[in-house]
Amino acid sequence: MTMKKKSIGFYLAAVTCVLAVVTLILLLIYGSRGGIVQGTVYAALAVAIICEAAALLGEKPWTDFTSIIGAVALAYVCMTVFSDGIWNIAEALNGIKMVGLPELAGMNYTLAGVNIAAIIMAIAASFTKKSKA
Repeated sequence: MTMKKKSIGFYLAAVTCVLAVVTLILLLIYGSRGGIVQGTVYAALAVAIICEAAALLGEKPWTDFTSIIGAVALAYVCMTVFSDGIWNIAEALNGIKMVGLPELAGMNYTLAGVNIAAIIMAIAASFTKKSKA
């Protein structure tokens, strides 16, 4: 498939794939600083990256669902990381320190922003063709 035959869906899937990789890098940094990251989050993120990369292969019968599966996996990642980091945010907002790490609240916001952007791109890619004609 040449570049002239690529459609907007291809580029949306590519941006989603890049944002998912950025999310992975941010999660590795977040985890190294003491943030809670479950193993299932890394697994779901790997599924999302693989699904979005598969969507880049063009119009195949099985690629119709890869962006949808990728969006669901990204939503799981976002929900789980946000849920596990809610104490960081609450303590940063209240100016207290109890069970969370308020210094990681900024990372939680960044992770949520990048991840939500990836989810939106994955949803948009689900409804668009990946190649022209």
